[in-house]
Amino acid sequence: MLIEFSVSNFRSIKEEQTLSMIADSSTRKNDNTFVPIEGNKLRLLRSAAIYGANASGKSNILKALTRLISYIHTLNIDVDDNIPYYEPFELEKSCLSQPSIFKLSFILEEIMYEYQIAFDSREVHHEQLDFYPKKRQANLFIRTKNEVKRGDFFQDKRGFSTKALTKYPYLSKVAREEHKQMQKLYKYLRTYAFFAANDTDMRSSLVRHVNQVLQKDEKLKRQLDKLIRIADTHIEEIKIEEKNVDFEFDDDVPEEIKKILISDNKYELFALHKTFRDGLLEGEANFPFFQKESIGTITLYGIGALILFILNKGHILVIDEIDNSLHPKLCKFLIKLFHHPLTNPHNAQLIFASHETTLLDRELLRKDQIWFTEKNKYGETQLFSAQDFDKVKGDEPFDLWYMQGKFGGQPNIKEVEFIFGNEE
Repeated sequence: MLIEFSVSNFRSIKEEQTLSMIADSSTRKNDNTFVPIEGNKLRLLRSAAIYGANASGKSNILKALTRLISYIHTLNIDVDDNIPYYEPFELEKSCLSQPSIFKLSFILEEIMYEYQIAFDSREVHHEQLDFYPKKRQANLFIRTKNEVKRGDFFQDKRGFSTKALTKYPYLSKVAREEHKQMQKLYKYLRTYAFFAANDTDMRSSLVRHVNQVLQKDEKLKRQLDKLIRIADTHIEEIKIEEKNVDFEFDDDVPEEIKKILISDNKYELFALHKTFRDGLLEGEANFPFFQKESIGTITLYGIGALILFILNKGHILVIDEIDNSLHPKLCKFLIKLFHHPLTNPHNAQLIFASHETTLLDRELLRKDQIWFTEKNKYGETQLFSAQDFDKVKGDEPFDLWYMQGKFGGQPNIKEVEFIFGNEE
């Protein structure tokens, strides 16, 4: 379970910005919160929404978390290559020689962990892992450059080196060497899933993956069919058939391209619809899914399966532009799945960015779930919450306040004359 994520010197983010999933003391909409550690007063949010103008940096907050998780699990940085996850704030020249800093606090098996790493294009400068085994902070390891000092709670010290690899996290190195204590954290961090709804390549990749998973997971297939039915698509069922095709390629076709082409053409999807004659039910017919269904329905197939999988596992899902190709009412429904104890018994969490103001509904979200991004005059992204405003009690019309500019995070658009005026 995610507690907080902080980042500095990354893309449009200069100073440290923190997204917190810690719930405030309000008792309003308690189903939107949960207690991750029995007997502890800490409550976490089941979802968080980020709003802001175009280019205000809301996607960069999500990308930062994506980059951190990807860096921890990367396998292929050549010794002569730069670390590809280093993207400093470029509008301040001094930042180009400073490391990016990422911090992540989370709970695993009712124990709180705090991880941080600082790196530039050439090396990791600092890395640290702390945890709270008995409600008190204890250090597992501190890394400075390539030297690592391990704490008293670091297990099996003799079997693992205190030398770190210049361009890789030490957490990753020892986890891959099968250090069981670090492996547990490494595997947990694989449970973070990311989806950019406006990315057609990512959407295609997700659909390919869903096709494969549904072949083996009958429960997920039944749940997805129900989700698609209640979304008013008029589809009774999605049918997946494996093609009996022998694939032949020229010798010069790269292996990665072969895998994608095989995956794209391995399964055939059909949408089962009811058919009618003269207004009366006649029967059913299968229609080619990708040829006959809308982009919105195809998006729902992929993102719906992903959401159901995350809910079943209790994982963390990050979605950029959740409203892309989906009706606002359907988006609300998908978000509500994370808030209901029946559909989210394992305390999965959702973080999403959106422009759709109808999702800023006081019946859907608490004030501590709503975040905004805004750029200052120096082009620096600033992240803040609706609860930072003293006058917000929680029963205000969040959507109207946002559109009126009371929360900020709005684009400052010039008048038409600015573009077309004074032309000669």
